[in-house]
Amino acid sequence: MSSLTQPLFPNKNNHKAYLATLAILLAKLADSVEIYIPAVITQAVSCDLNLDAKTGYGLSLALYLSIATGSLISIPLTQRFEIRHIILFSVYLTVLVTVFCGLVPNYATLLTSRILIGVSVGLNLTPVSVYLSRIAPTRKFLETSITVVLIGYTMGGGWVGIL
Repeated sequence: MSSLTQPLFPNKNNHKAYLATLAILLAKLADSVEIYIPAVITQAVSCDLNLDAKTGYGLSLALYLSIATGSLISIPLTQRFEIRHIILFSVYLTVLVTVFCGLVPNYATLLTSRILIGVSVGLNLTPVSVYLSRIAPTRKFLETSITVVLIGYTMGGGWVGIL
């Protein structure tokens, strides 16, 4: 048996790894759509909130900077808390703030909610990779599952481009 197909953790359940990879793929697909939609609808949002286009593009900049911040915050959190809890917290936070984002009355509230979404998306970038490495039954599965997660990001951005 080659080293790519030898079990990393022989007593692990394979179905758990497959289900986790599918769930993470779907979550990353949703994250990606959430990240890219504002770039497409910035003009409409700017008109609705009576902003100029440059101010509207600040929403995207704030989002990307907060994703980077969330990624940096996630590293010490993975050492202190259980990884599954960090991932679940970030997904729940993303859903709640996304719903709130659609109801905002002004630019300041929208900017704050976009920053919170960015932090919550960034919070699960590192923990997802670590979690997949812990549950992967083989090294080949680990490499494939991380590729599938990256494909989720790409597909979400592509879908937004088509819309």
